[in-house]
Amino acid sequence: MKKFFSSGFMKKKLYRRIFWGVLIFLGLLLLTILIIYLVLLPSKPSFVLQDASVVQLKATGPGLITSSIQATIVSHNSNNRVGIFYDRLDAHVVYLNQQITPPVPLPQTHQSPDESSVWTKLICGTDVPAAPYVVASIQQAPSYASGYLSVRIFGKLRWQVGSWTSGHYGFHVECNAYLPLLSGQGPHNFLPSYPCGTD
Repeated sequence: MKKFFSSGFMKKKLYRRIFWGVLIFLGLLLLTILIIYLVLLPSKPSFVLQDASVVQLKATGPGLITSSIQATIVSHNSNNRVGIFYDRLDAHVVYLNQQITPPVPLPQTHQSPDESSVWTKLICGTDVPAAPYVVASIQQAPSYASGYLSVRIFGKLRWQVGSWTSGHYGFHVECNAYLPLLSGQGPHNFLPSYPCGTD
């Protein structure tokens, strides 16, 4: 009987040691992951609309707009230890809060830490439906008129640390530019570079 109780006690002691060993191991593992995450906490990339020009912007029919805008956007990865994969990028142009071009795909890109990428794209839309007030604004624009156009980018990115790559994270970039709005042909450039908002 004594041997039986002694054996049961030893088993309980062994199980308790295993339990605490596993618990301590998991705690240390989680602490290590947390420290690595805080040290390598990735910051969002920054974007600048370096150049943009209205090649064409005109009303082509009742409720229709044809436009062609060339934009150069610079993206910078400010992280020191984290790379970025840009996947499934699309850009379009907005005028008076209305999209005036269909989405145009941008090339997939990888950025190493502290690296920049440049995208230059002609964003075009032919006979795109638009609200009457948007069409009227373009039709009535004199040769010296100006206004805000917005180049917007939607896409997904992945973070890279060494050989590890994260899942996809959606992001949205909005670059506003004050541009001459001339009915007809261009190109008509805006002057300064504009920092873009990133969500």
